[in-house]
Amino acid sequence: MLARGRSALRLASLLTALACAGPARAGWTGPEAQALFVNEANPKGYNYAPSLITENGTTDIWWCGQGKTDVIYHRAYDPRTGFSPARIVFQPTPGTWNRQYVCDPSVIKGRFTNPADGRPYAYAMYYSGADNLPGNNNQTGLAFSNDKVTWVDYPTPVIAPLNPVVAQGTYGAGQPASINLDGRSSLMVFTTDLTGPQGVAGFGDLYVRRTADGVHFDAPVRVPNLAADGTAINPNSDFGYDPASGEVYVITGLPGRDCARTACKDPARNPDRETYQMGLFRMPLKTLLSGTPARWTPVGTLNADVTGFYLNHSPGFQRDPRGSLAPFLPAITVFFSGGDPYPGTWRIATATLDPASDRAPLKRAVGPGGHWVTTGYTAPDFTVESTLGSLFLLPRPGTAKLMSCVAGTDHFLSRDPTCEGHTPLGQTGYVYAAAHPGSHALYRCNAGGHDHFVSVDGGCEGQAAEGLLGYALD
Repeated sequence: MLARGRSALRLASLLTALACAGPARAGWTGPEAQALFVNEANPKGYNYAPSLITENGTTDIWWCGQGKTDVIYHRAYDPRTGFSPARIVFQPTPGTWNRQYVCDPSVIKGRFTNPADGRPYAYAMYYSGADNLPGNNNQTGLAFSNDKVTWVDYPTPVIAPLNPVVAQGTYGAGQPASINLDGRSSLMVFTTDLTGPQGVAGFGDLYVRRTADGVHFDAPVRVPNLAADGTAINPNSDFGYDPASGEVYVITGLPGRDCARTACKDPARNPDRETYQMGLFRMPLKTLLSGTPARWTPVGTLNADVTGFYLNHSPGFQRDPRGSLAPFLPAITVFFSGGDPYPGTWRIATATLDPASDRAPLKRAVGPGGHWVTTGYTAPDFTVESTLGSLFLLPRPGTAKLMSCVAGTDHFLSRDPTCEGHTPLGQTGYVYAAAHPGSHALYRCNAGGHDHFVSVDGGCEGQAAEGLLGYALD
């Protein structure tokens, strides 16, 4: 949560930059383990699945939070006046299909007519709803608004599970993300559906549907779920569009820590409470809609090494009112939930990537617990003492992944994807596996048997040498 002073100044400058679409630094500009705000309407409740619109200098945020069950909160940020109060703007309706949960908002601007009352509206919100306490049989609902705060619920779901019988025992259809294609009511709405055919090569549980009026939908198209780096696009993803390039972007949760192989905080509820990394990818819209198992192009990875949070999940893009990323490119800003496994710690946070840069400096810092070497976050009581070159942020031919790991208070880098049995924070970058022009060697070292660090000195500056990690960019 944010304190007064420096954190408050950071918040103001960050959201001013969001409203103005200012440039980001090379690589990720992370949240530094700080939430954007405390939800003063329920300070001990959970907060996740944000939906963002930046319009006329104001950024509106809707998110799923804790009421009696899931409810939807809202607040707006104006650079001149700060945040509006957090308040519940949408909640379950007794006696209806969404009487237990409403969650996962996706808000889009257009020109809509609500068939239930015949009135025009400027905003549509798609959301997940359920009629039972386990939260099975989710369906996708729709509400309309003209002020982004007062919502009129459409009386019936607009997207039902593909297999209603299967949905009685599983999630169903929800977690929507919407994009406006014409500025009026021609939309694409992406949803998770766990009731469709399983094991279809190149596809998972994400679908996209077209609608001409925001209410009635064409048949679903299955969304490709494989990326060129071998990772998969998963449920609970957000989508954005770049009309200039014709590309769709997705930010998705990646697999959590495998508690059978690495140290975890909550192995009993693995992997949901051990989700720590999210992948950013892009694909041409025409390819996405083709029905072929195409591959997504990696753009970046957002993980605990960047954010400073142990748990990172349920992301949403900063988008314009039509769901476009174009006003903010090349910077891409992602909002998400950060915290620890306990839901009461989940707060909305944000990070920005400048994909125009393919590398980031590797910093060696020192603090009370010893050394911490990373391209990402270091705690405030650590001081950077040197830069050891730069690492690629995405894999290239001839490179190897460097994992950021922690064992107690000992932070260390490893080529082992399981962090040698300790807790992974995620990849911190990629090094050349062999000597390469314009590169230099990095060595893993250990001081006193409990303080790992990295050096460009093969002799580890007189400390114990543990081997070659690879070759960083000069």
